[in-house]
Amino acid sequence: MRRLLVASLVVSLVSAGPSALAAKYFEEVPGALASASDWTNYLRLADLDSDGDLDLVVPNCGGFFANPSPEPFRLYLNDGKAGFTEAAARLGGPFEAAIRVVEVADVDGDGDDDLFAPSADGTLDRLFVNDGSGSFTNEAATRIGSASRSAGARFFDADGDGDVDLFVAAGYAASEPVVGRLYLNDGEGVFAEALSGVPTSGPKDVDDVDAFDADGDGDLDLLLTSHGGMPALWLNSGDASFSDATGKLALASGGQGYKYGPTPCDVDGDGDLDLWIDNSGPNYTEALLINDGKGSFADETSARVSGNPGADDNGVVCADVDLDGDFDAIVVSLSDVERVLVNDGAGHFANAGGFPAIGDSSLWLDVGDLDGDGRLDAVTGQGESGKFTNRVYRGVGENLVDTRAPVVTTPVLPTSVAKDERLAVRFRVMDRVLVDAGPRVKAFLEVSVDGGAATTVPARFVGGDWFHAELAVSEGGSVAVVACATDMHGNKGCAASVLVTGPGSSTSAGGGGGGATTSSGQGGFAATGAGGGGGAELSDESSCAVVSPGRRDSGAGALLALLAVLATGRRRKRLRSR
Repeated sequence: MRRLLVASLVVSLVSAGPSALAAKYFEEVPGALASASDWTNYLRLADLDSDGDLDLVVPNCGGFFANPSPEPFRLYLNDGKAGFTEAAARLGGPFEAAIRVVEVADVDGDGDDDLFAPSADGTLDRLFVNDGSGSFTNEAATRIGSASRSAGARFFDADGDGDVDLFVAAGYAASEPVVGRLYLNDGEGVFAEALSGVPTSGPKDVDDVDAFDADGDGDLDLLLTSHGGMPALWLNSGDASFSDATGKLALASGGQGYKYGPTPCDVDGDGDLDLWIDNSGPNYTEALLINDGKGSFADETSARVSGNPGADDNGVVCADVDLDGDFDAIVVSLSDVERVLVNDGAGHFANAGGFPAIGDSSLWLDVGDLDGDGRLDAVTGQGESGKFTNRVYRGVGENLVDTRAPVVTTPVLPTSVAKDERLAVRFRVMDRVLVDAGPRVKAFLEVSVDGGAATTVPARFVGGDWFHAELAVSEGGSVAVVACATDMHGNKGCAASVLVTGPGSSTSAGGGGGGATTSSGQGGFAATGAGGGGGAELSDESSCAVVSPGRRDSGAGALLALLAVLATGRRRKRLRSR
């Protein structure tokens, strides 16, 4: 059971200095959410009805580890101006369940966001499939059939085939023989448990799961947050086989403190992902672990973080609050006020305050532009003590309007390809908010043949800050491939062009273009595609993507065929070659 630290850990913010704390980034929007007495451990912002703004899904669960109790599960639709209307009918009607977490991703490849809500009390998990307009049908019985007792889960591409698989932590309310279970997606949103590949030993009290490329090898690894002990780091071999690498986490405290919401993000601009871990520094401060680029993490909190008070916190959110091109850290606090730790660009942080001094017990926070003004807004979820009033904050002051384009890494592609070879093109996208838990940008490839007009092929969000698209080569030609992304405010960023020569052809220049999905017949070149969305933030254009040959396809006369596998999801499951 969690213990409250209110009396002993409420610390004045004066230590950060008056000039720093004068910065203001957020102000409350009173009454933005209908009053409810829900115990909200988690919440998520995502465009669930495909209208271009961020909606809100709020799972709720009362009690602590030993005794989870059902609470209302809520869905709120945004009118585009941060006006939220509860829409229980979109989920088939109101219901209560003991749900501590909800995961958002396109599981069936149809281009909209679906929802997975694992049960904390051992009843059947829920998998809500979106019809594209924000109306959902629970298809868990036919698509996954799991009953998890889970407090943490994550969608991510475990085996490199371009769809999102699912890891579900186990044993939240009762003892389980495993740490968690991995379910592989068949490409159409039907999941089967992988009976091997994940360690069977590790923390039994996992309450958060993060997927990120810890060691820079191009696949997605897992960080499992132990509520009261040391987090676990599992490294992926690329084919959904994981090894325990917890020894690479040099957490100076040894894992002290109750942890709920660590987050990976590049704080020092070197292209790899570092780790914030809540409540794991001295006196329940946040710990900052710096990545050496190969997946070994050193605790550099004392040298990099100043003015952060000791408090009972519940997580860290990475976001470029002041729009200066680096990740700041928003601390979610149970016993203190939410606060922004401002990054100097080199990974050194100072407490800037930034939230109004409201006495509540925040258990989670998500950020995004809710009212369409280009600034970051925030939503907090409350529980455990106090009035349980979830709150909306609008961005103000030094929380500037977003004019920065997403940063896109350059895919690694071969200089030439064989006939009928299918390539999996993977790249990373980094925007103002690190949203490894679901899509916030539209990512795509711009492909041109022999210097001709570009055709756009959407890429699919596959977890972490990664996207995936596929190309299939049949005959001849030289093809320029450019990876791009557009954020919710229309800011577009692209990586450098990569030139690929088809079989029996000479090299020629090409590139450029943009726009919606199109078809082109130039020189026998055909292109189709659909799908998309999702992203996170980084700082350079290091080559992080991979290419994988897949099954063979014929395509007589075509220079390059861009198959619409992401739109239909109708493809065979395959492992990525390395």
